[in-house]
Amino acid sequence: MKYLPLLLALALVPAAPVVAQDAPEGGAWTDCTVAEIAAYRDRIEITCAAPAAAGKTLPGEKPDPRRFAVESRDPLTEGLLTLAIEAKSKGRPLGILYVVSPEANPADCGRLTCRRAAGAVLR
Repeated sequence: MKYLPLLLALALVPAAPVVAQDAPEGGAWTDCTVAEIAAYRDRIEITCAAPAAAGKTLPGEKPDPRRFAVESRDPLTEGLLTLAIEAKSKGRPLGILYVVSPEANPADCGRLTCRRAAGAVLR
């Protein structure tokens, strides 16, 4: 929770040219055109319009997931929801840091199509 104000403050700073960001071990960044934002009793989910890396993957690689979720009580929930709504309403891409391993997925976040969100930035 202590990083939420910092994340939101950074999101409000005018955007400089986007530079590739390093992801922590076990994580990856992707850009998402927010198509849908859903709130459930136990989680929120963000669905991207298309796999973010479509056309950018090498043969044999899987494209980035289209759905990202966090539990409703996760400290990231409020900030992620705010940034996703802002991205969708203004047509801006949402950079999402996600956990690559499906073992970290919240309940009802499918192994094949969904991953746990670990951070976000409004591009």
